[in-house]
Amino acid sequence: MKKYLYVFVVLAFVACQPANKEKKSGQDQPANAELVETIVNVGGMHCDMCVNSIEKGVNELEGISFVKANLEDSTAVVKYDASKTDLAHIEAAIEKRGYSIKKGS
Repeated sequence: MKKYLYVFVVLAFVACQPANKEKKSGQDQPANAELVETIVNVGGMHCDMCVNSIEKGVNELEGISFVKANLEDSTAVVKYDASKTDLAHIEAAIEKRGYSIKKGS
């Protein structure tokens, strides 16, 4: 019986660990990081799942400190460490998810 109780306690402890591994704004960036903020015009966003997909795809890149996609104006605001990534990689991550980049909009 103690064995089952032990297993239950361990499983409960593991299940209560935070599952959200999204990057927080600037908390994991070194103090001397050159953070750049840009707004990317995105084509093909139709719903909240599109917003989540774009945010997840960009967050997978190294050096991203903040990303927020906006369905209403079809944009994504991104803050990133310019020594670790660049705008071309951010746009490629969005395009990889099936969205287009609207230049000059």
